[in-house]
Amino acid sequence: MGKKILAKSSKYGEETLIQHTQNALQVFKSLKNAYPEVIEICDEEKFYDYLFAAIFLHDFGKAAEGFQRMLKEGKPWGYRHEIISAGFISCLPFSNDVRKDISLAIITHHKDLYELQENYSTLTAPGKDNYIRRLKELNDNIKYLQYMIGEVPRWSKEYLGYEISLKQIQSIEEIQDAFCFAAKEYLNDYEDKKVEKHKRKLFLRGFLTACDHLSSASQDEIIKAISDMEVLFKFDKYKDTQLKAMNTKGSAVLIAPTGYGKTEASLLWSNYNQNESKGKRVFYILPYTASINAMYNRLKNSFGDESVALLHGKAFYFLYKEFTKSGEDYFGAVSKAKTKYDLSKKIFKPYKILTPFQILKYFFSVTGFEQHIGEMAGGLFIVDEVHSYDPHTTALILESLKYLKEEYNAEIFIMSATLPEFLKKLFMEELNIGNLIEPNKEEIKAIARHRVSIIEGDAFSNISRIIKDIKEDKKVLVACNTVERAQNIYCELKKYAKKSALLHSRFVLKDRERIEKNLNSVQLLVGTQAIEVSLDIDFDILYTDPAPIDALIQRFGRVNRKGLKNVSPVYIFSKGSEEDRFVYKNQSIVNKTLELLSKCDVLSEDLIQNLVNETYKNGYDDKDYEEFLKARESFKSVIGQLYPFIENKQVKEEFYEMFDNREVVPYTFKEEYMDKIKNKEYFEAVGYMVGISQRRYISLKKQGLIEDDGYDVDFVYCEYDKDLGLLIGNAYDNIFTP
Repeated sequence: MGKKILAKSSKYGEETLIQHTQNALQVFKSLKNAYPEVIEICDEEKFYDYLFAAIFLHDFGKAAEGFQRMLKEGKPWGYRHEIISAGFISCLPFSNDVRKDISLAIITHHKDLYELQENYSTLTAPGKDNYIRRLKELNDNIKYLQYMIGEVPRWSKEYLGYEISLKQIQSIEEIQDAFCFAAKEYLNDYEDKKVEKHKRKLFLRGFLTACDHLSSASQDEIIKAISDMEVLFKFDKYKDTQLKAMNTKGSAVLIAPTGYGKTEASLLWSNYNQNESKGKRVFYILPYTASINAMYNRLKNSFGDESVALLHGKAFYFLYKEFTKSGEDYFGAVSKAKTKYDLSKKIFKPYKILTPFQILKYFFSVTGFEQHIGEMAGGLFIVDEVHSYDPHTTALILESLKYLKEEYNAEIFIMSATLPEFLKKLFMEELNIGNLIEPNKEEIKAIARHRVSIIEGDAFSNISRIIKDIKEDKKVLVACNTVERAQNIYCELKKYAKKSALLHSRFVLKDRERIEKNLNSVQLLVGTQAIEVSLDIDFDILYTDPAPIDALIQRFGRVNRKGLKNVSPVYIFSKGSEEDRFVYKNQSIVNKTLELLSKCDVLSEDLIQNLVNETYKNGYDDKDYEEFLKARESFKSVIGQLYPFIENKQVKEEFYEMFDNREVVPYTFKEEYMDKIKNKEYFEAVGYMVGISQRRYISLKKQGLIEDDGYDVDFVYCEYDKDLGLLIGNAYDNIFTP
């Protein structure tokens, strides 16, 4: 066998090439068991033979002497081991087309094909000479690789389930130049849009990197879904909707009131639609970060930490804060959060709680898209509160789900408390969903928690009324449509309450966390849309700016949540502010909502869906519908530009341009922020950031209130108060005038 050949240095937990290969094949065995559907999806009966071969060969190039010196002595090698590894396809007993795909999967398992071509192509004379020189570095270690090839019958029986054999390599002259053999032709086909067998290529690269990454993270198998969900929930009696969900095969839509057990129903549905090995991945999609964090903690407590992953833009920060709560010091918390977050991104945990953008981004050619789209194969997608998205995002969600269902055998479970008829019809028709689950009408008719009243004027003209309720010791919730309105109302009311709080999106993270932690103890809460989602709060009375019916229903849900207070009053002002048109662009929906609610008194749950349907009976208006159609066509174009082995940087940039948010640091925290950065306490530094819209950012920059002088974050020169947040209207004179 010759001397010991390393795959990882002692710095990263020394591992020989044989050990690493076997560890990766152990993950392969688990993945093969979890994803039996892939054979059908990519129409390749021998797909797992091909994947076994790709994993077996993927690091053979590490046996080059220069690479070994780099691992043992830290001396840079200046070449890519993948290029040499890919040449060992000459020992595979498959057709040329298959060997080319395996070669491409190996050659790109760390880098994009265009990046490799730019720096390591063998199609030029210098590149070819360099390749041959590096290839000769295998000579002293070829016996080690020959020994491994000789082990294939035994290893294949252990990890693949049956024996296969590879042709033995006698000398390096038999190793093929993978660039000439596969990369040149593929890049030409890509340019000419003639690439075939997309799925085989995608799964080969995706699952190869999955096995490599997971084994490198010291994991040897993919975790399976919960074996018996019904035993775990231990309900004395299931609701009618839950019974239907747990016996529904295939995709479904569930419409049921808040607090009616939709979450449990969706998970029971996922359990019933699992494959035999419990290997299907479950993706629980929610619109808001706060909702995702709350659901993550809920499922983590039910299913165990090892089974649930969290994915959103600030997931790393959230996990870091969770570890600091358990007493970890800064660097200990960061290390543990990084380990957990990295595993969350891999094909590992069976339940992922995430935003739709964590799904969508991989169709925009974001790095690693092959692994993540591969993970979604046969997936079970639970989409909660689908009505919450704007027309553009709704179109992207619809098209991505349609693509996954038609091309990758995914199943979809859509649920909402307030799903307009036009959206329900759209999703059911486009996704070919035949199952509709609704509660018994008589049963929900008996559920009535709120008495609705429209009161003339706006919040300021009714301020004395609110003060009266506060003085009578009621727990009062005031919901405003804009941050400025919420700040001003709070300043008017706070002195009358025993304990009060303001909540909106313009607090720095550390202050928002402090405020949210203490909400249950306040008598008065003034907030924006931030109060609509996943806050465990319960008030006696609500005053709210006018808003669309579905937003108002969410606000109502923060009053008399469990129905233990008989019927509680909710008051809707007839007028909002001039700025409301930027929040709810279709003001006709708001007006229709007020018209319908003015005819209501006690709002029973059976009336809510009728009100939603009546409000949205005409569907999107012309402008929204145009935006919806444009986004659908745009996404189809994006899908058409998705090719394995190549990251399309232009398409990737299109994805990140979709986000209307800029992170800034209020100037008052500049010194603290810079100190944290200087001390490499980056996650503590994040606590000083606040998000503002792109429109607001541009406006502030024109006023000279944004400092973007080469720092990794911009500073905003507006006043900040720990109880009021960022005060956009209170600017300071400064030198940063354009």
